[in-house]
Amino acid sequence: MLLLPSNAVLLVSALLSLSNVVFADPEEPVITPAPSPTHELAERQVAGGEGTPILATLTFPYTALPTQVYPFAVLRGPQFGYNQCGAENASSTANCQTLVVNNASDFCLWGAPDPNSEMGNEEAKVVSFCTNPRWGGRPIPPGSIHGLQFMRTTAYIQIVGFIDNVALNLAPTDTGGELDPHGADLQGNPLGGVVYSLDPKFIDGSHPGQIRNWNLFVGSGLFCLKACYNDVKSPNYCENRYDLVGCEYNMPNTLTNGTFVECEGERQTPVGTYVENGQTLTWKMPYPLTTEPPYRPVVPASSNCRTFSSEQLFGAAPTNANPSGSNSGSSRPTPSGSNGSNGGSNSNSANPNPSQTGTGAAATVKLGMHAGLLVVAASFVAGGVLVVV
Repeated sequence: MLLLPSNAVLLVSALLSLSNVVFADPEEPVITPAPSPTHELAERQVAGGEGTPILATLTFPYTALPTQVYPFAVLRGPQFGYNQCGAENASSTANCQTLVVNNASDFCLWGAPDPNSEMGNEEAKVVSFCTNPRWGGRPIPPGSIHGLQFMRTTAYIQIVGFIDNVALNLAPTDTGGELDPHGADLQGNPLGGVVYSLDPKFIDGSHPGQIRNWNLFVGSGLFCLKACYNDVKSPNYCENRYDLVGCEYNMPNTLTNGTFVECEGERQTPVGTYVENGQTLTWKMPYPLTTEPPYRPVVPASSNCRTFSSEQLFGAAPTNANPSGSNSGSSRPTPSGSNGSNGGSNSNSANPNPSQTGTGAAATVKLGMHAGLLVVAASFVAGGVLVVV
């Protein structure tokens, strides 16, 4: 038998006792998830407290805009860019966060400050890209837009179109996102982003008037923008709680590749509302969205449509590799087509690749939102038709 010194015996005994001890893993840090658009206000940190104004409540005459609408260093603030823009500030590096939408030839869209970006990462600091340098944004190069429908109704104006992602500094494959003056924390996307129009329902004297309720989807080569009239309170045609179902449900349209039209139109059925077996029903979008909506949206009827060419609206496409021009005129272009009407349908018809023609393979694309990104699921079908669902 081997006899151990007393100190050694104590050491062995201590080591044996440790073999029965279970060590707990270090406690994981508790991470508060980002608020989703469907959380109740009480469950999230939102603007509205002292020194944290709600973006949608901030109103300014166009001629009295401050340097920054949202300079507040709270929550996600302050804003990235500025709001005093104007033609003298228009450039390819402008960080204007004042957007103007007037008609089929004169409008701005939100895009990323840096090339090859993803909208989901940049939505808080997007800047304006405009067809007209008068508004002080970055230029949308002629030839970048491949089809467009501008609709004026008694409740809102709406513009939808096909656009090259790169024209808005988005990566070619980016599926984009939804932007509005609310956001999960009521600071809006972009922070400090304000929208104005010279449309007769908004105009303030001879200056653009502020649009208080609007939303815009952009990505996957598609955009849709709706600006609701300030005096139309109900129903809410610029609802921002259905951001997972994309342009087709939020802004039903008959957008067609290669066609540029400006029309008068009927009001759409509010998103989420549909008729089944003679009953008017309401669908509330779940989060996350795991199933298709229980209805198909109906495109409102349109009338008094005027057809233009791309060159009439935006000028000739540049022949150089680095276009910088844009339409600087303020007069309305003369339409090339005759007046017409559209009885409405329940799908968009267009080619998924603006450079393609004919009856080759096309894609059925589903546009939705998840964590601030449009999610695209594509399946190929025959016939050369893109249905945005």
